[in-house]
Amino acid sequence: MRIADIPDTETLQVIIKIIYAAALFYGCYSDIRRLKIPNAVSLTVLALFFFNYWLLPSSGNLTQHLLAGSIAFALTFGLYLAGGMGAGDVKLISALMLWGGATDGPAFLLIMTLIGGLFAGLLLALQKAMAVWPSIHRYFPSRRLKTWARRGIFPYGVAICIAGLLCIPSFFAPLR
Repeated sequence: MRIADIPDTETLQVIIKIIYAAALFYGCYSDIRRLKIPNAVSLTVLALFFFNYWLLPSSGNLTQHLLAGSIAFALTFGLYLAGGMGAGDVKLISALMLWGGATDGPAFLLIMTLIGGLFAGLLLALQKAMAVWPSIHRYFPSRRLKTWARRGIFPYGVAICIAGLLCIPSFFAPLR
Protein backbone atom coordinates (compact mmCIF):
# COMPACT_ATOMS: atom_id res chain seq x y z
CA MET A 1 0.00 0.00 0.00
CA ARG A 2 1.28 3.43 -0.92
CA ILE A 3 0.65 6.67 0.92
CA ALA A 4 -1.31 7.95 -2.09
CA ASP A 5 -3.81 5.13 -1.54
CA ILE A 6 -4.85 6.56 1.85
CA PRO A 7 -7.65 9.08 1.31
CA ASP A 8 -7.23 11.34 4.34
CA THR A 9 -3.86 11.26 6.10
CA GLU A 10 -4.66 14.34 8.19
CA THR A 11 -7.47 12.49 9.93
CA LEU A 12 -5.17 9.55 10.62
CA GLN A 13 -2.57 11.89 12.08
CA VAL A 14 -5.16 13.44 14.38
CA ILE A 15 -6.12 9.93 15.51
CA ILE A 16 -2.44 9.17 16.13
CA LYS A 17 -2.11 12.34 18.24
CA ILE A 18 -5.16 11.38 20.30
CA ILE A 19 -3.90 7.84 20.91
CA TYR A 20 -0.41 9.21 21.72
CA ALA A 21 -1.85 11.65 24.27
CA ALA A 22 -4.18 9.02 25.74
CA ALA A 23 -1.28 6.58 26.16
CA LEU A 24 0.79 9.20 27.99
CA PHE A 25 -2.15 10.20 30.19
CA TYR A 26 -2.63 6.55 31.08
CA GLY A 27 1.09 6.15 31.78
CA CYS A 28 0.97 9.14 34.12
CA TYR A 29 -2.15 7.82 35.85
CA SER A 30 -0.65 4.36 36.24
CA ASP A 31 2.60 5.72 37.66
CA ILE A 32 0.68 7.77 40.20
CA ARG A 33 -1.58 4.87 41.21
CA ARG A 34 0.81 1.91 41.14
CA LEU A 35 4.30 3.40 40.62
CA LYS A 36 4.53 1.44 37.36
CA ILE A 37 4.38 2.41 33.70
CA PRO A 38 2.78 -0.43 31.73
CA ASN A 39 4.68 -1.84 28.77
CA ALA A 40 1.63 -1.09 26.62
CA VAL A 41 2.27 2.65 27.01
CA SER A 42 5.83 2.46 25.70
CA LEU A 43 4.90 0.02 22.95
CA THR A 44 2.00 2.23 21.85
CA VAL A 45 4.22 5.32 21.68
CA LEU A 46 6.84 3.33 19.78
CA ALA A 47 4.37 1.87 17.27
CA LEU A 48 2.72 5.25 16.72
CA PHE A 49 6.09 6.75 15.78
CA PHE A 50 6.57 4.26 12.95
CA PHE A 51 2.97 4.57 11.79
CA ASN A 52 3.25 8.37 11.79
CA TYR A 53 6.58 8.14 9.92
CA TRP A 54 4.94 5.93 7.29
CA LEU A 55 2.09 8.46 6.85
CA LEU A 56 4.29 11.49 6.24
CA PRO A 57 4.68 12.28 2.56
CA SER A 58 8.21 13.65 2.91
CA SER A 59 9.68 11.40 5.53
CA GLY A 60 12.82 12.78 7.09
CA ASN A 61 15.96 11.06 8.26
CA LEU A 62 14.84 7.99 10.21
CA THR A 63 18.41 7.14 11.16
CA GLN A 64 18.87 10.12 13.48
CA HIS A 65 15.61 9.24 15.29
CA LEU A 66 16.68 5.61 15.69
CA LEU A 67 20.10 6.74 16.91
CA ALA A 68 18.60 9.12 19.49
CA GLY A 69 16.25 6.43 20.78
CA SER A 70 19.08 3.87 20.94
CA ILE A 71 21.44 6.21 22.79
CA ALA A 72 18.68 7.13 25.24
CA PHE A 73 17.98 3.45 25.83
CA ALA A 74 21.65 2.64 26.44
CA LEU A 75 22.12 5.52 28.90
CA THR A 76 18.88 5.01 30.80
CA PHE A 77 19.42 1.23 30.90
CA GLY A 78 22.74 1.96 32.61
CA LEU A 79 20.86 4.05 35.17
CA TYR A 80 18.39 1.19 35.61
CA LEU A 81 21.23 -1.27 36.26
CA ALA A 82 22.67 1.15 38.82
CA GLY A 83 19.28 1.27 40.57
CA GLY A 84 18.61 4.89 39.74
CA MET A 85 15.63 4.42 37.44
CA GLY A 86 12.76 2.03 36.87
CA ALA A 87 12.43 -0.17 33.80
CA GLY A 88 9.20 1.54 32.72
CA ASP A 89 10.95 4.92 32.80
CA VAL A 90 13.76 3.53 30.63
CA LYS A 91 11.36 2.22 28.00
CA LEU A 92 9.20 5.33 27.91
CA ILE A 93 12.11 7.77 27.70
CA SER A 94 13.61 5.72 24.86
CA ALA A 95 10.32 5.64 22.95
CA LEU A 96 9.83 9.39 23.38
CA MET A 97 13.41 10.12 22.35
CA LEU A 98 12.66 8.20 19.17
CA TRP A 99 9.96 10.82 18.49
CA GLY A 100 12.29 13.70 19.33
CA GLY A 101 15.36 12.52 17.50
CA ALA A 102 18.53 14.56 17.64
CA THR A 103 16.62 17.76 16.88
CA ASP A 104 13.82 17.82 19.46
CA GLY A 105 15.10 15.14 21.85
CA PRO A 106 17.30 17.49 23.90
CA ALA A 107 14.35 19.86 24.41
CA PHE A 108 12.26 16.92 25.60
CA LEU A 109 14.99 15.90 28.05
CA LEU A 110 15.30 19.46 29.35
CA ILE A 111 11.55 19.79 29.88
CA MET A 112 11.41 16.37 31.55
CA THR A 113 14.30 17.29 33.85
CA LEU A 114 12.77 20.63 34.85
CA ILE A 115 9.37 19.10 35.62
CA GLY A 116 10.98 16.21 37.49
CA GLY A 117 13.20 18.59 39.45
CA LEU A 118 10.26 20.76 40.47
CA PHE A 119 8.22 17.75 41.55
CA ALA A 120 11.16 16.21 43.44
CA GLY A 121 11.82 19.58 45.12
CA LEU A 122 8.19 19.73 46.23
CA LEU A 123 8.41 16.25 47.71
CA LEU A 124 11.69 17.04 49.48
CA ALA A 125 10.23 20.25 50.91
CA LEU A 126 7.20 18.33 52.13
CA GLN A 127 9.44 15.66 53.65
CA LYS A 128 11.45 18.30 55.53
CA ALA A 129 8.31 20.15 56.60
CA MET A 130 6.79 16.92 57.95
CA ALA A 131 9.96 16.28 59.97
CA VAL A 132 9.96 19.78 61.48
CA TRP A 133 6.21 20.26 61.79
CA PRO A 134 4.52 16.85 62.21
CA SER A 135 0.97 18.23 62.14
CA ILE A 136 1.44 19.64 58.62
CA HIS A 137 0.14 16.36 57.20
CA ARG A 138 -3.39 17.54 58.03
CA TYR A 139 -3.06 20.33 55.46
CA PHE A 140 -2.27 18.03 52.55
CA PRO A 141 -5.34 16.22 51.25
CA SER A 142 -3.39 13.60 49.29
CA ARG A 143 -2.34 10.57 51.31
CA ARG A 144 -0.31 9.38 48.34
CA LEU A 145 1.75 12.59 48.22
CA LYS A 146 2.43 12.37 51.96
CA THR A 147 3.44 8.71 51.62
CA TRP A 148 5.82 9.48 48.76
CA ALA A 149 7.40 12.30 50.76
CA ARG A 150 7.71 10.16 53.90
CA ARG A 151 9.28 7.22 52.04
CA GLY A 152 11.35 9.30 49.61
CA ILE A 153 9.54 7.83 46.60
CA PHE A 154 9.36 9.76 43.36
CA PRO A 155 7.23 8.59 40.41
CA TYR A 156 9.38 10.01 37.61
CA GLY A 157 6.99 8.66 34.99
CA VAL A 158 4.76 11.65 35.73
CA ALA A 159 7.50 14.04 34.59
CA ILE A 160 8.25 11.89 31.54
CA CYS A 161 4.61 11.77 30.45
CA ILE A 162 4.01 15.50 31.01
CA ALA A 163 7.14 16.34 29.01
CA GLY A 164 5.98 14.01 26.22
CA LEU A 165 2.61 15.78 26.17
CA LEU A 166 4.20 19.24 26.13
CA CYS A 167 6.39 18.21 23.18
CA ILE A 168 3.45 17.17 20.97
CA PRO A 169 3.79 20.23 18.68
CA SER A 170 7.44 19.53 17.92
CA PHE A 171 7.14 15.74 17.85
CA PHE A 172 4.33 15.85 15.31
CA ALA A 173 5.99 18.40 13.06
CA PRO A 174 7.24 16.95 9.77
CA LEU A 175 10.34 14.86 10.41
CA ARG A 176 13.63 16.57 9.72
